[in-house]
Amino acid sequence: MSQLDSNAIKEIVKLTTTAFSGENLPLTECPVALLPDNVNIESLERFMTERFRFRGVMTTTSIDDFVEYSKGYADECSRCFINAETMKAVTVFNIGTLEQPGHADNKALLELKATSPYRALRDVDGKKQLQKSLAEWLEDWADFLTAYDSDGNVLDIKQAISAVRRLTIDAKRSAEYEEQNFSGSRSVMESVEAKSKEIMPATFRFECIPYEGLGNREFTLRLSILTSEQPVLVLRIVRVEAAEEEIAKEFRDLLKERFLHRHVLSVMKSVTGTSRHIAHISRENTQFLEGILCNLKIYQRISRK
Repeated sequence: MSQLDSNAIKEIVKLTTTAFSGENLPLTECPVALLPDNVNIESLERFMTERFRFRGVMTTTSIDDFVEYSKGYADECSRCFINAETMKAVTVFNIGTLEQPGHADNKALLELKATSPYRALRDVDGKKQLQKSLAEWLEDWADFLTAYDSDGNVLDIKQAISAVRRLTIDAKRSAEYEEQNFSGSRSVMESVEAKSKEIMPATFRFECIPYEGLGNREFTLRLSILTSEQPVLVLRIVRVEAAEEEIAKEFRDLLKERFLHRHVLSVMKSVTGTSRHIAHISRENTQFLEGILCNLKIYQRISRK
């Protein structure tokens, strides 16, 4: 029995595929064609007037628009995935089921946008600033701020900003010298104190909506003063990690409530017709392979002769 070389096998495959090249393959519902040179299957969808199936990605920053769009296209197989850490959510409409998986390329994407007050709050957190820059920041966002002194009493926001502007550094230096017959000593003491002619605020309350669509929240800011040649001031958000977790939980719970109310997050159900489609594909693939095997047998008979 003679052995077939690689060139002979390529010629046999080429002869078999050429028979299918003039026709649309009935393997899929979307028309495809078989190209004989490299035996590639090419989709003809781009030459059609309309797409074979609906797909695309809708992106928005509005929770209401996201839920409304999802309501219009969702079915029993749709799923919504929420990432509370990044404040994002995606609804996949054609994810399918385990028995009949979909392409998962028809989606709606929600990415919440932080409001300008919340962005300003996060930008100032832990940032070292001079008197002028911090006073200007307090003036810009005075409508969202409430000032408190060290005893928890409410201060007028204008007076609190004035106290920051009029902050001064009081530096004292004292030296002591002691001389003896065989020894001498010197000690130097320095003290630096920040003072203001007004009552200095100790904390601030910043109230704003962190993300569009969420509720109003209060944040506590602690004021620290770093003494040097000129005062350096720092505002820090108290328990910032806990505040972020609460915002993320609110976002997740809000979406779950809206989707459960709209019946977007429902249990997947099996869709009939899958086995019939698989059997159709398997039957056509079998005919294609049988054609190659038949040509191989014919070539072997010719080689023996």
